[in-house]
Amino acid sequence: MALKRVIPTATAAIFLLVLTITLPMGNHVRAAPFVAIVVYDHGLAKGIVYGRHAILVNKTYSFTEDDQAAYAYFTAEVSSANVTWLWYEPNGQLFQNQTTQITCDSSPCTFVYHFPLRNTDAATNFGVWTLTLEVSGSDLYSDHFSITPIINQDNSWRFDIIQSAPARVHGYLTVTIHPHNETWSSYLINMPFAANVTAYDPATNRTLKVSFTNYTFPWPLTGRTIVDLGAPRPDGYTFMIRFDLAYGLREGLGGWNSGYFAFGWQESSLGTFEDGYHPVPGSFEITLPQGASFVDAVGINDIALNQNVTAGVRPTLSIVNTLPPTQRFGWVIIYRDATNPNTNPQPVSNPVGRRLSVAQIQPIPLLPMTVGNFSVWSAVMSVLLLTGSELLSPAYARKGVLINRRRLRIAAVVLVVLFLAGSAYQVIAISQSVPVVGR
Repeated sequence: MALKRVIPTATAAIFLLVLTITLPMGNHVRAAPFVAIVVYDHGLAKGIVYGRHAILVNKTYSFTEDDQAAYAYFTAEVSSANVTWLWYEPNGQLFQNQTTQITCDSSPCTFVYHFPLRNTDAATNFGVWTLTLEVSGSDLYSDHFSITPIINQDNSWRFDIIQSAPARVHGYLTVTIHPHNETWSSYLINMPFAANVTAYDPATNRTLKVSFTNYTFPWPLTGRTIVDLGAPRPDGYTFMIRFDLAYGLREGLGGWNSGYFAFGWQESSLGTFEDGYHPVPGSFEITLPQGASFVDAVGINDIALNQNVTAGVRPTLSIVNTLPPTQRFGWVIIYRDATNPNTNPQPVSNPVGRRLSVAQIQPIPLLPMTVGNFSVWSAVMSVLLLTGSELLSPAYARKGVLINRRRLRIAAVVLVVLFLAGSAYQVIAISQSVPVVGR
């Protein structure tokens, strides 16, 4: 009879213990093995207010790159434990982890982890992140949250290559800005490649003031162009910058007069707008000269190009891409323009890359040779003529040869004089060396 009374009492005690563990207030998470811990609530927030108790502000699972931090928290009943916070990037790679010893004198307690975002590498790693909390090597729970970009501007570039050699290229940049709270009244961009820069509002055809400034600290930087928008502009304000390309079109691919040209472009989010930590969606449209043909296009730093080529009398290449934050983006297109060959003289081949004197590369009018080539030619010819004149001398028993030995020797002497003159000219100009293309 005593045994029968003990069994119901023990069963009731176990049942009450199970209810105590499995029916707490809040979101229940199972207790980790070997550790007495029961989690009531967990998640992330954008802010926190510290007082007698920590108060989480703006609880969310969605963050932007401009948020100062993400605060991960959990509320639990626990005496003491070592917990590990693990933060995983969108690609599944572990970004960082930290182990902390927690104690709670009066359960339940709330514990918070501060994860910085703004102006960090994590802030520009867009996508869905995973936060996992471990206790004694076992996962206690996982939270998923997203980091999304802030778009401050959209760029649309257009290049009109009128002529390849000499280069004549007109550029047009259409900018759409997205200012916050209508506080931005000017636009800054680095354009050292541009000349004759102007700006205007296409909606009203109003000319915008353009100024230029150069910086020398912390590093030299030229071509900083500032467009005065006149007043703080609302979200989505669009304006255009017009300019002529000062450089960037390279000629002479595959040898001079080959007709192959390369047009390269690079830009960085740093120095374009605000602090450069925001991505910039952009599009590029390059119109080739009449009669030219597109050959190839490659992205700089192995960037894959989303490109499209439209055929026609003037082929057009379109590229759409997003400039990553704090990084460089660029491309090079190659095309053939046989209607505008380079008219510069072909340089002397110099495969070893040494420096040649002015005399060695100085062309001679009406003759297909330089002063250096002429000196060598005159030396060789004078040796041949002098040798021939000596062989025709009476000292050699040669009969029946109808050559005027005297005139032959005079021609040889003249060539010797020309050789000496050419050599003297090279000695005088030997210090005036110039680099050869291809060095």
